[in-house]
Amino acid sequence: MAGESEFNAFNGVFVPTFLSIVGVILFLRLGRIVGNIGVLGTLLIILLAVSVVIATGLSLSTITTNIQIGKGGAYSIISKTLGLEVGGSVGIPLYLAYVFSVALYLFGFAEAWGFVFPGHPDRLVVLAAFTVLFALIAISTRIAVKTQVAVFSLVCLSLVSVFAGGNVTSTAPFSSEITRLFTSDFWSNFALFFPATTGLMAGIALSGDLKDPKRMIPRGLLWAIGITTTIYVATTIWLGSTASYSVLQTNDLIVVEEAWNSTTVLLGILAATFSSALTTAVAGPRLLEAMADNRVIPFSEWLAERRGDVPFHATVISSGLLLVLLVFGNLDAIAPMLTVFFLLTYAMINLVVFLEQSLGSVSFRPTMTIPQAVPLLGAVGSVLIIFFINPLIGMISLGLLAVTYNALLHKALKETDGDVRSGIFRNVAEWASRRVVDLPESMKHTWKPNILLPITSTKTLLGNFPLIHAIAAPNGTMNVLGIIKDEEDDSMDDLPRLVHKFADDDLFTSTTTVEATDFAEGTKISLEAMAGQVFHPNILFLTDTPHDVDKHGMTKLFHAADKTRVGIVHVQRDPELGLGSEEDIHVWVDEDQVSDTLQEDRDFDLAMLLAYRLQQNWSGTLHVHMAANTTPTSTAKRYLDTMLYEGRFPHSTAPHVHDANQKTAFNEAQQGDIHIIPVATADDFHDHQDATTEAEKTFVYVKDSGKEDILG
Repeated sequence: MAGESEFNAFNGVFVPTFLSIVGVILFLRLGRIVGNIGVLGTLLIILLAVSVVIATGLSLSTITTNIQIGKGGAYSIISKTLGLEVGGSVGIPLYLAYVFSVALYLFGFAEAWGFVFPGHPDRLVVLAAFTVLFALIAISTRIAVKTQVAVFSLVCLSLVSVFAGGNVTSTAPFSSEITRLFTSDFWSNFALFFPATTGLMAGIALSGDLKDPKRMIPRGLLWAIGITTTIYVATTIWLGSTASYSVLQTNDLIVVEEAWNSTTVLLGILAATFSSALTTAVAGPRLLEAMADNRVIPFSEWLAERRGDVPFHATVISSGLLLVLLVFGNLDAIAPMLTVFFLLTYAMINLVVFLEQSLGSVSFRPTMTIPQAVPLLGAVGSVLIIFFINPLIGMISLGLLAVTYNALLHKALKETDGDVRSGIFRNVAEWASRRVVDLPESMKHTWKPNILLPITSTKTLLGNFPLIHAIAAPNGTMNVLGIIKDEEDDSMDDLPRLVHKFADDDLFTSTTTVEATDFAEGTKISLEAMAGQVFHPNILFLTDTPHDVDKHGMTKLFHAADKTRVGIVHVQRDPELGLGSEEDIHVWVDEDQVSDTLQEDRDFDLAMLLAYRLQQNWSGTLHVHMAANTTPTSTAKRYLDTMLYEGRFPHSTAPHVHDANQKTAFNEAQQGDIHIIPVATADDFHDHQDATTEAEKTFVYVKDSGKEDILG
């Protein structure tokens, strides 16, 4: 747009930042703070506040030399890094902070006006200033920036007048009370002072309108921080040397009264407060517009509408909120809330830079670099200060952030350029992986199902997903291995869509596709390839449909499973029964397992763990059976009772001992919904299959990997 390119480091960053910092707090509240906690306490407040501001300013400078910032300033930075959900959850309180800031400046304007015209009611002055303010904004955004250079000159003259005046006779700077430091009074005055530092946001509010944000923002911000900090330190010492603490506590206009030329200072205060209000009133609607462009807030299309260079509807909404604050609020009440809103934003900006630095991504290569300790201290310091000021407000603020984030998460916002969240989690995973390989494997104590499902048709996935979900959810995983015959085989084209759909059912699912003419061979090769991964599968899930694996192929898979230490789950569904009502789970323990104690080489651990998962997810009943053909029934019963007790299975689990061979027991047992049979080898698997051919039930044959332990 014409005119927007006129904004540079001086008029677009330095001046707005300077005027927002050197304004209400410096001229109208710094004296009261000095009177309340002394010169030493005030200097300490400035040091703490500026430390956070410098860290945030450096972080802002770093991030702006790495990415192209769009509309919305800090919101744009956070959204591009941590996603629209995080950006929106911070952007909304930041927008409110802008509105609160305008109210702060207008209240300060009214206080200064009342010194010149004591007969004018404050509320009337505030409302009149409000009317003029939004009339100017409605005409053109450019007016706000173009008037600031003249205002800046007037404020500089005001500062000269302040330091040229004053009867410097007091010894207050040398009599500060140490006992006032870090008390509740100290932190309440910190909250009153901190809005002085929020001008940092004014420096990036027009980021979308600058010629070259990457160069202009760092240059303008850092100069503004350095110069304004010097001014605040000098003014604090000047105030303490000019008047007693009791006078400073009661006279907010001491700066005006003691100045060399009161008129110049008053004009400077009026110009600075109104100009800062004007600049911030421009920034707020633009932030609202930026969130509307990303569909973060309700009525986005309406709020994003522009008239000329003005986001008109966003400006109307902002003026309405501001009017409420002006009618019902006051300067001292608004300042602490403003402090919390901005500290939250500062914390997130520093966190963004810290995370970017931690990732070590090639894409993060700012032309201005800072030590990683800087953003870390900025983020931690911002959060700590919030809780020192008011723990209750801090908890409420963080709670609102969490609620807003959760609400935005469910909106399924569409990212335009992506963000670094996946990189963050990937780095965490890589860090964990490097640590895992150096530690002894402890699968027996940390076991959870990580399933490999080889398929030749997506129908197999759809048909078996309910059972797999019942076994793996809520913290298991599934890797679908699509086996295709050649490059022209399109049978797996729909696989990514199905897998994405399964993510909504709390089961993390990934896909791998391999080319193989033989199902067993393709599965074997894939198992061996995945064995070296940190997060490798521990269950091979097989089904008779839609393919049949012959005895040779099954033997090959059993050998591959032994080699890679992967368990096998083979489902043989009854064509009519299926999974029945998904309530009754039956596990069959072979009588060969019976011993005086629970022996170490059990072959039913995986079977029992899967049965437990099914019982939990189906809210069903677990039954454990043993066909005691040669074993005394009392011995078999005692063994099952011991196993259930030591394995910490639910008290509702029912043990059953059958005085018959296994085939007869299978046929005589209650129907149930699923029967789980442990097997040790391929031959054992085929023998059990033969024994169950006449039983019209759904069977699941399970082979241990050796990594499971029901006693762990």
